[in-house]
Amino acid sequence: MTRLFGLVEQIAGRVTTEGSRKARVLPGALAAMVTIAMLGVYGSAGLALTDTTALAAHPRPSPSPTPTPSSTSTPTPSQSGGVWTVISSPNQGTSNNQLLGVSPISSSDLWSVGYYNAGLTANSLRTLAEHWDGSGWSVVSTPNVATGAADYNWLRGIAAVSSNNVWAVGYSGNANVLGDQSLIEHWDGTQWKILSSPNRYASQHLYGIAAVSASDIWAVGQYFNYNPYSYGALIAHWNGTTWKKVSNPATYPLYGLTALAANNVWAVGGSQLLHWDGTAWSVVPSPQPPCCGNGYDLRAVAAVSASNIWAVGYAQIASGDGYTYGPLIEHWDGSSWQLGGSAAGDSLYGVTALSATGVWAVGVSGGLNFVEKWDGTQWTRQSSPNVGTSNNTFEAATAVPSTGDVWAVGEYYQPTTSYQYLSQTLVERCQAC
Repeated sequence: MTRLFGLVEQIAGRVTTEGSRKARVLPGALAAMVTIAMLGVYGSAGLALTDTTALAAHPRPSPSPTPTPSSTSTPTPSQSGGVWTVISSPNQGTSNNQLLGVSPISSSDLWSVGYYNAGLTANSLRTLAEHWDGSGWSVVSTPNVATGAADYNWLRGIAAVSSNNVWAVGYSGNANVLGDQSLIEHWDGTQWKILSSPNRYASQHLYGIAAVSASDIWAVGQYFNYNPYSYGALIAHWNGTTWKKVSNPATYPLYGLTALAANNVWAVGGSQLLHWDGTAWSVVPSPQPPCCGNGYDLRAVAAVSASNIWAVGYAQIASGDGYTYGPLIEHWDGSSWQLGGSAAGDSLYGVTALSATGVWAVGVSGGLNFVEKWDGTQWTRQSSPNVGTSNNTFEAATAVPSTGDVWAVGEYYQPTTSYQYLSQTLVERCQAC
């Protein structure tokens, strides 16, 4: 049943929204997915399997028009640490925009990536990269695999090695064709270019990336095969010359990773934490939250040191006839993973660390963006402004060691008509946080 839940979890996650993940699957829809997943697992309904995996292979952000987002109010949190402020960020076109990853080189050299909708159809997504030069954010042109009305291109994760060596990963596909391809792009100081990536499966996505050095970079995600159906985690490695697929034992998709050394890399996704020791990837035991027999999902990981690492995500909790979601935090002390507590809230999607007394986790709670800080003793929520009328979400965070600045990126929603909402880029900074 654990493996079956993993399949259903993937389908549910793809059918809703990979980019914002705010749209949750209702119990009835989930039950239908369980039925389809069981048919696929036991090979009893090829057509049902094909239909389901077609959806699974094409995750899409909520297009415009979208259902009215939730706007549940939450109590004003007590302030701990610095002050968060909104930093103006541009949007491409006149439709949806989201920022999904962020990485710093210095206080005047940061990159963020995501997607925007070109406005041709709900599927016509294009890669988006924005750069901070110390005074403002600007859009920098990025290539796309294809730009037809049904073509979509995402960038989900980014890692900056130096000012002329930045990597971004995601995936591309066509709404009318079964199967996506992983997408890897590189900034050489002058322009972004698409590089060859290890596409070995019927469909594959890359979600996260981290660098040990210019010749030692890791990317993680997931793959699907359709005939027969199979799925698992995708891990790729850059050796300075080429990207190559690396075998791994993960059962579920991997979303985030942190790289401390050539023999010390961590990756997270679903209920699993994986470690690279310089030779092979292995699953490291992790605690199951007592609240969450219905499933939980680790989404990001950040390291203070080899014996001080934090992983965050969210847990699905049964509530009446439906489900609620709560934040999940786990901590590595050098010998084992333990539950790390949390202030409160809904879901955590990003984490960044400056020191043992300065760790930040970000996400969403009740339709408002959400930040909490670890001060070495406890997690405390920090106040952060909300721009849109609803569904303000932080998708990722990063810190600049030289200044102590912490950045968070994501999206917020604004109404365009009575029935349509538009997602726009959201960037906030906490100086000397």
